[in-house]
Amino acid sequence: MHLTRVGVGLGMPAQGSVNREQEPGRASAGVALRVVIGVHDGGISGVNTYAEHVAAAAAAASVDVTLLATHAGLALTLERRLEGTGVRVVDLGLKEATAWQRRLERLSPGYAARRLRAAIRLGLPRLGHYDAAHANHPALAAALRPLADRVVVAAWFHPHAPIGRAVATWRHTGRRFPRSAAMAAKGVLHYRNDVRGYRAADCAVAPTLVLTEELRRAGIPALHSPPPCRVVGGGPRAERDGDPTARLLICSGDLAHPRKNVALAIAAVGLLAARGRPIALDLVGRNAERLDAALDRLPHGVEVRRLGSLPPSEVHALMRDADALLLPSLFEEWGYVAVEAALQGTPVVSLPVYPFPEMLAGRLGCCAGGMGARAFADAVDELLADPPDRVQLAASAEERFGLATVGRRLRSIWEGPLVRAAPLEQRVMKPIGTAHPVGNERTR
Repeated sequence: MHLTRVGVGLGMPAQGSVNREQEPGRASAGVALRVVIGVHDGGISGVNTYAEHVAAAAAAASVDVTLLATHAGLALTLERRLEGTGVRVVDLGLKEATAWQRRLERLSPGYAARRLRAAIRLGLPRLGHYDAAHANHPALAAALRPLADRVVVAAWFHPHAPIGRAVATWRHTGRRFPRSAAMAAKGVLHYRNDVRGYRAADCAVAPTLVLTEELRRAGIPALHSPPPCRVVGGGPRAERDGDPTARLLICSGDLAHPRKNVALAIAAVGLLAARGRPIALDLVGRNAERLDAALDRLPHGVEVRRLGSLPPSEVHALMRDADALLLPSLFEEWGYVAVEAALQGTPVVSLPVYPFPEMLAGRLGCCAGGMGARAFADAVDELLADPPDRVQLAASAEERFGLATVGRRLRSIWEGPLVRAAPLEQRVMKPIGTAHPVGNERTR
């Protein structure tokens, strides 16, 4: 691990702070490809997880990789988490965001993007030059352009259509005015940032084949690569003998968020218990108390633990001990928790919504046959009655989502021939708001 500090405060680059033997942008001996990944701002979000894991995957693929962090405290935290991977972490020199700034970032995608672009500009004089830059936010493409010969951006939201995005966001946030309306408007602003970023980039990298094809048919050069994932701890657990209790796990940053739809999974657990199956349910994440009404309706025999937010090592240990991860989300841009569970050998049960039919293919889990609690309970029941081989499940997940596999895929994108957009005659201009049917069902 190499930690390089390139700036201090809000606008003063640190003088003489770069170790020239480890200068960002300069290849190490015997490594031809240099890639910069960014920007990690320390927030609890999938895009930050993505930046961290892409950096680790790049190092696994023998890439000389630099991960950009907004401020010094975060850079030190990332350095500890990535110790031993070979990732170089760079502190861009911003002051850590205040609580007010964090709130403003959540409310305004434009403000959040401007702050990250300011961090990149602050670090530019000392960052050197790279063969490729990989942005976790499309809106950072233009800011990263001076750093690299090629700029690649992560694509996230499906559908890539303004009205479709607004409608999907309205549904996934509970259809509650004014909050859902504000979130829908925010989604359209994210869409505008995405459009500008795709135009400024050489290529977009999409997590699913569905989104890859959608972007290509919209005239955007796009390639498919699932996000890489690394887990903390050992592999799949040994099978339990003689214990009839089904250990089920629900894990979310905010358990009460309408899009996470956790109350449906709790209702499904109640149906399973009513069928005579003994169940222990673990809830990991914030705001479990807001689900008390749903939990109070469970049969008395169901053992429930509200564990709050936990560090990754403890979450992964719970995954290894669980018989299934329940993921009833109405929509996810990706869903790292599902991949983390699969890498531990734990199958996942989801609703039949984007992106899970594609993600869970190959017996990594199963999608319910409908959007209601009874269909979800049936899917869990069937999985528990015929569980997959956990060792094989973990191996299959590693083959698809592990650092080595995805690192090789990303390296081929960073140094291979540039992809071209679909020819005009092959492009499909859908009516504004049209979306792939998966992920847009109404809950029943």
